[in-house]
Amino acid sequence: MARKALIVNADGYGFTYGNNEGIRTCLKAGFVKSVSINANFPASEEAVRLREWPGISTGIHFNLSVGRPLTAPGRIPHLVGEDGHFLGRGLARRLILGQIPSGEIRTELRAQASHLQQLGVRLSHWDGHQNKHLIPGFFLAACDVAREFGIVCLRSPRRHLFSASKGGPVSRAVHLATHPGRALRYGAAAALGRYARRRAFRSADRLLCPGILDEEWKDDLGFWESLLANLPDGVNEIYCHPGIPDETLRQNSTYVEGRERELQVLSRGELLLTAAANAGVSVISFWEI
Repeated sequence: MARKALIVNADGYGFTYGNNEGIRTCLKAGFVKSVSINANFPASEEAVRLREWPGISTGIHFNLSVGRPLTAPGRIPHLVGEDGHFLGRGLARRLILGQIPSGEIRTELRAQASHLQQLGVRLSHWDGHQNKHLIPGFFLAACDVAREFGIVCLRSPRRHLFSASKGGPVSRAVHLATHPGRALRYGAAAALGRYARRRAFRSADRLLCPGILDEEWKDDLGFWESLLANLPDGVNEIYCHPGIPDETLRQNSTYVEGRERELQVLSRGELLLTAAANAGVSVISFWEI
């Protein structure tokens, strides 16, 4: 493995057809080499098109919060509302209070993984829509299901705070002192990461988390250039959300127009790959860790 490596993972393939088109554009450009797929939306059927890029890693974006489940609602009554849709913002509270049986969670996660496998997707890694997988009840069930389906990697729970404007890492202690609400979440994520390692899951050395620190975000070319120039040693991971906004996205997400701006930057693959090479960074997939 190279001294510095970066996995750029595009979240939300299968969420909408516009997302799919945007992510495929990024795959053609070559800088994005990993994708996470939402399985419970009709656009997930286009996962078969990812075979055009055999070198990428394709993971599952486990989702218990948005849209309709793949399981009949009557089998998972604590995960859905009266309309048969997932609970949206109500999911986290019910998970934290232990109001959702783990059997129901496993049933729906199995249905999502099975759907993608039936489409011929070889699953390399798992993560979660809206990062809800970091809630312990969700995480533990997802670990069990991932093991059942032979999924060997997961998104790193180890967060590394990066600031493009400061040109590198930011003190975790200083950041948490000014954002105390995040301390509990980061501590819980670290504990879950240790549990996952005991279960023999592999992950990157760290997950780069820049958006909470800078006004600049992943839709800014300067951010990516700064990130590559200041990347820590080891295997790093960052997720992104390139896409083309459509009605399905507007109905189901609060992050809409920014996806098109991310697409405009991440489709400049030759420029970004050159910047990576100049910085001594290898751009890799999950299969390479």
